[in-house]
Amino acid sequence: MTGRMWHLARHDSRLFLLRKENLFFMLVMPILFMLFFSSVFRGGGGPEDVKVKLSVIDQDRSFLSHAFVRQLEGEHFDLAVFDAAPADSVELLRVLTIPASFGDSILAGRKVELDFTKHPDSNLSYDVAAEMHLHRAQVAFLGTLIRWEQELSRRFDHIDQVGEADRARLLALAAEPSLVTVQDRWAGEGRPVPSGAGQSIPGMLAMFVVMTVLIGGSESLTREKHQGTLARLLSTPFSRGEVLGGKVLHLTLVGLVQALVLMGAGEAMGAFHLFGIDFSWGPHAPTLILVLIPYAFAVACLTLFVGGLFRTTQQAESMAWLLGMILAAIGGCWWPLEAMPHGARVLAAFSPAYWAMSAFHALITFGQGPSAVILPSLILIGFGALFAWLGGRTMRSGGIG
Repeated sequence: MTGRMWHLARHDSRLFLLRKENLFFMLVMPILFMLFFSSVFRGGGGPEDVKVKLSVIDQDRSFLSHAFVRQLEGEHFDLAVFDAAPADSVELLRVLTIPASFGDSILAGRKVELDFTKHPDSNLSYDVAAEMHLHRAQVAFLGTLIRWEQELSRRFDHIDQVGEADRARLLALAAEPSLVTVQDRWAGEGRPVPSGAGQSIPGMLAMFVVMTVLIGGSESLTREKHQGTLARLLSTPFSRGEVLGGKVLHLTLVGLVQALVLMGAGEAMGAFHLFGIDFSWGPHAPTLILVLIPYAFAVACLTLFVGGLFRTTQQAESMAWLLGMILAAIGGCWWPLEAMPHGARVLAAFSPAYWAMSAFHALITFGQGPSAVILPSLILIGFGALFAWLGGRTMRSGGIG
């Protein structure tokens, strides 16, 4: 690598960063994407972590129905309680109706039917979560009633027979937290599917390295080729290899800067818990550099290949947008690789983003050591070498050398 290549790379990188649209695309847009997707999809994974809206119509209005509502409050519900159906009840997403016979039926040992209705336009996933939490609340309430009856050591036939102290005790039992705590962790060969910020922050990093380098780089290469800038460089002491090598080095540096900016932004979001985002690159940040360098190199060489294919900047930019989106989608930047069908995962192996995401998750999601990034890094270097060879040929056919 000659000094002239570094000189050309620094010159191009300075011009690239002086353009306001490039700064917006590198610093503002990807961080906004990170914030948006990390806050929207930050969930813990399952319906047990979802807090759903539930409207309760309490027709009984007894201390037993109040105790059951108290039990519901401890089951991740966003409750709205009414004594009677409101005028706009047809617009409510989910409605649980406690019948007027609720309290007397429980004291008499009779079965009680609760009416749970859902709006046709309600979210199916939230409906499933609501039903799960409702069943859990019913089971917990039966346990509360058993404890309450055992403490009193007597049976009531009617609500009027229950004293104020007994009613207060039932409400206190219903408000108690669960006495059972369940902890789970992945064991053996199983592993969690990345979700929330753990998926979106690495995904946006990998995606915007592709988009920034591919779109901006293919546009500048095509423009310089069309305007004769590259041909004029060949009339200077620069050799053809130094010109193309300087361009690749420049684009690699742009990709690295983009990646480092987003690494810092992701760490800051997690440190300050912006919008409830919980994320950290952890102790693996230095190891990630071993992946980011070959990843930026592979994308830079791909850009050289694309830049040599087209005659106009409009053609190059359009293809760069399309190709960048495809590589990000099949590479696991938008959704976890584990959630993709087998055929899509086979196709994804041809995307550099796939190997970058595999290395990211091996370190920060699955807790593997630095050795986990060796294979992805070698494959990315292979991608770069292939694209560099193809790029040299397309640039030559485009009149460069």
